[in-house]
Amino acid sequence: MRLTLRTMLAYQDNVLEPADAEALSQKINESDFASGLSQRIRGVMKKLRMDAPKLDGKGLGNDANTVAEYLDSALPQDRVGDFERVCLESDKHLCEVAACHQILTLVLGKPADVSPELRERVYDLSDPERQAARSPGVGVTPPPVQAAVAANGKPADSEVPDYLRAGRRAGVLPFLATIAATFLIAAFVLRMMGPFNASHPVLQWMRGGPIVAANTATNTQPTPDQTPPESVPAPPGPEMATPPAADSTKTPASPPATPATTPDSATPPAAVAADSGDKPPPAPLPASPPETPAATPIAPAPAAPMPEAVVGRRPLVPAVPAVEPPPMDVGRYTSDGQVLASFDPADGLWKLKPSQGALVAGERVIALPTYRPQLTLPGLQVTFASEGAVQLAAPSEGNIPRLIVDQGKMLIVAVGAMNSQFDLDLGGVPLGTAGIRGLVTLVDPDSTVAVKVMRWLPPGTDPAEGPGATVVELFNTHGRVTWQEQGQPKVEIPTHQVLLYAGASPPELQGPFIAPEWIDAKSVPPIDRQASLELDGMLADDRALSLALQEALQFRKVEVRSLAARCLTCLSEYEPALKEFSDERQKSYWIAEVEGLQRALHHSPEAAAGVKAAVERLRPAEAKDLYRLLWGYSQEQLERGGAAQLVKFLEHEQMDVRVLAYANLLAITGAGELYRPERLPAQQRAAIQNWKERQAKGTIAYKLPPTPLENYKPLANPAATEIPLPGRGVPAAPLAP
Repeated sequence: MRLTLRTMLAYQDNVLEPADAEALSQKINESDFASGLSQRIRGVMKKLRMDAPKLDGKGLGNDANTVAEYLDSALPQDRVGDFERVCLESDKHLCEVAACHQILTLVLGKPADVSPELRERVYDLSDPERQAARSPGVGVTPPPVQAAVAANGKPADSEVPDYLRAGRRAGVLPFLATIAATFLIAAFVLRMMGPFNASHPVLQWMRGGPIVAANTATNTQPTPDQTPPESVPAPPGPEMATPPAADSTKTPASPPATPATTPDSATPPAAVAADSGDKPPPAPLPASPPETPAATPIAPAPAAPMPEAVVGRRPLVPAVPAVEPPPMDVGRYTSDGQVLASFDPADGLWKLKPSQGALVAGERVIALPTYRPQLTLPGLQVTFASEGAVQLAAPSEGNIPRLIVDQGKMLIVAVGAMNSQFDLDLGGVPLGTAGIRGLVTLVDPDSTVAVKVMRWLPPGTDPAEGPGATVVELFNTHGRVTWQEQGQPKVEIPTHQVLLYAGASPPELQGPFIAPEWIDAKSVPPIDRQASLELDGMLADDRALSLALQEALQFRKVEVRSLAARCLTCLSEYEPALKEFSDERQKSYWIAEVEGLQRALHHSPEAAAGVKAAVERLRPAEAKDLYRLLWGYSQEQLERGGAAQLVKFLEHEQMDVRVLAYANLLAITGAGELYRPERLPAQQRAAIQNWKERQAKGTIAYKLPPTPLENYKPLANPAATEIPLPGRGVPAAPLAP
């Protein structure tokens, strides 16, 4: 069977014979283009915002008749190639053809559900005599159609199509719907009779107690000179308050029961009369209202005598459990075409946050690499720049928004209001350690502050010893911005200056600098932006995000596969990135994937343990060397033999070891020496010899001490090119109160 778009759609919808399906599956697996197209078809059909061609469209790709003829194999052969080319070049047309094929498969594969009455009526239409016999005024009724079918296999004088005979038995759904409707009506009627407690008449009857009902036949409206007839008081219900205290000088509102009716009677006369069907004789009217003792209402007769302390009180109603209030909305996710992961505590999975979805207090979100999702908070607009992890907290006192920033880069802009404030808890809180908490005030309506939070371990440090030092940078890109750390005076951050926190060092103001490049969306390379759009089309809101990213690892484009692996690293799944180091096709993205794994090592000992476990599962033989290469090397370690070890690893037989060794040498020296880790060592002896000579001369060393701080470019003094280090700059001066 030939591998075409039409046969691929038939394969995906499971309409092929088993032998043909197996042969086509083998062809798809052998072809990168075919496997990529298969993944693309699944992706476009799951995309919620996919457009559809117009109903009155013209042309080869827009005419609905062309799609129908193609799916029905009625399109002329000379036009099939052009039509398939249109589908391969346009996601909209590809989705249209795939969806129509899937719908037709479902409809045609389901037998027609024709009732016997409708079938007989259709048979009558083909037989005028039978139709006349069934019309009013004719006394002779022809034999039923079922008898004719049983005798001849088909109705008399007519030929029944096969698809009309494929009726199905009525399912259990109507029966269940009838039972549910009956139950709801019964519950409604019972509720109208009274509340569901001890005073409900039906519950009293089920427990064997009295059913007290008013006798409308004997109850008459009293006249002014006539005392109302005695009647049995109704049982107390929820609408009745506690009976008033007895007063010997007044006639009670409800006369007492007849002498024959006592609280100890098993069955009152009213109940007996109701059971026997006879009306009880009316009680004689007294000549004058007698003095009566305090009225004692008749309680529903329980199995045991009711204590005097509760006689006449409202029946006890079980306490209704307190309903937890709904989560507090603190903002909204307003981006379209971006990706934001949200943690679902119900099933413990990361899922795609839907566009325009509400953000609630306590929600954890992660921005994935190359994406720039945007959050809208009261008076603020927060834009992530690549990866970042944030928890949304309940507003502080005064309804001030609060963000718990684990790590990442973000741009926070005031939205048309002066003195917009927000609380920042920077680093530490998700790990249970002390973070840096303070209040940011955007004084002007267009003030903007860039926030960067990361954890950093010096190269060569064992990540199991503890999390990296928290590094925070608050850069004022526009307007007036102030910062007040808890327990500290307020500090103003001038425009184009940065407030630095580096580990345990006190905060410092430095600048003026040119704003960092990452605040601009143009800093993302075009190929990464295109990969982001393609990966977004493969994700769905109702699926686990990690599962969709795992499927994207099989996509035909290397940039999409690399982006999916880096996204999984942010979700604490490290094996895909480690596997990339053994794939020659992914060489352009090895450095970015190494940096992602190193950020996980610096984040926490738990994350480092996850990376180590993934290395041991994937490469048990070289696990120790690979994990050690991810630490990096300090200058002292290089001098004590680390440089020689790195050069030796350049000749290793395993590609992933060569990749990590080369990444370390590139980060230390900034030079590549024309070495290509994807090639075999025997093919690049000259490049390896160059590295050996550098190692012998002792030139494998850091030119500048490694630092996690941004490489800011000075704004006023272009001659200064040094990277700002902790300890340099002017200490932050407190503002006057």
